[in-house]
Amino acid sequence: MTDFMSDQPAVQCFLSFTHEDDGFLNFVTPLKSSLEKFCASAHGRKIEVFVDRESIGWGEDWRTKIQDGLNAAMVFIPAISMNYFYESSACREELTAFYAKANELGLTQLILPLIVLGHELITDQSDDANIRIIEKLQYVDIKQAVLAGAGTAEWRRTMDLVADRLIKAIRSAEATLEKLKKCDQLLLDGFVPEKDGPGLPEYNENLTKIGELLERQFDAISRSLDDLADEMRQVTGDVAGLAPDAIKARVVRAADTIKPMAVTIQQVGTDFEATVAETDSTIRSYMRLMDSHMTPELFDRARREYDEFVEMLDGLLRLDVRITEFLTQIRPLEAINAPLRAAIRPLRVGAQSIQLGMRTMRELSRTISDLLAGRPSRPTQGVLH
Repeated sequence: MTDFMSDQPAVQCFLSFTHEDDGFLNFVTPLKSSLEKFCASAHGRKIEVFVDRESIGWGEDWRTKIQDGLNAAMVFIPAISMNYFYESSACREELTAFYAKANELGLTQLILPLIVLGHELITDQSDDANIRIIEKLQYVDIKQAVLAGAGTAEWRRTMDLVADRLIKAIRSAEATLEKLKKCDQLLLDGFVPEKDGPGLPEYNENLTKIGELLERQFDAISRSLDDLADEMRQVTGDVAGLAPDAIKARVVRAADTIKPMAVTIQQVGTDFEATVAETDSTIRSYMRLMDSHMTPELFDRARREYDEFVEMLDGLLRLDVRITEFLTQIRPLEAINAPLRAAIRPLRVGAQSIQLGMRTMRELSRTISDLLAGRPSRPTQGVLH
């Protein structure tokens, strides 16, 4: 006799975490096991928790495959600490990419953050856009359970709570996906719903708004870097020939001036990272629609927009060089002066976010180029990079 229930596919869950945290807290393996067992025993639902990027099968094209995961109600579980934000570029990218696509589809309930450490820093007032994303989601604080350890009463109570939240998220997402399926059928039949899903005009409007936002963020970063460079040139000129104590006093004063500039770059940089993730999600959806509705006019328009995109990317690459040069020059002073080191730290966070955003844009640029290269076009003045 076939056991039809046990043969049904499990709902996939991806646990995103840093090895630094698991290395000293040793919570990932028991978390995976507990969630799978609690979901089965308490809710009769079969889930499978993946704990490494290779096993989930995302591969190099993982950003595009997030769409497939969301269509199957895959749950994204980020195990949050400050290491998650500041020591792992892969974790930041996964969070921003998954949130952007889930937000576009109205499926943010499929993100279930678990706060391991650093709960007091998860606030909507944070200068980091990624932390603000976590703050507005329905996260669960599992710190005490992790510290108590697997097998304790605290651990079991918390795992029961997390499993309950996870199953509710899956049920909610399945209901939402059923509605989206009906909207997709309308699109296939030649109709574009006014509220349930955007068509080509709506996507074009969204892209225009995102492009304007990216330009404003780009300008804000450039201005802040100009101000920082001016301040450091002033400091360099002032300390020439001074005694060590006088140099130290001048650098401390410089730290007070530099910190708000560095915080601005962190704020704008992390916002830029989040905006780029939204851009990536929107453009990939736009490309799918264009691929099924492509006309010579739309193709030529896509080529012109792509040229503008590449021009913006070139400007960002120049900006990245400036940030790298600045941080290299100032590092010796950071090493010997704690106030300056603290003042510069937000700049390093913002710089990391800018680099991650640019990496996303480069990957998107290659994807668009591949799509356009496979399409014939009428003669046009645009240059395909």
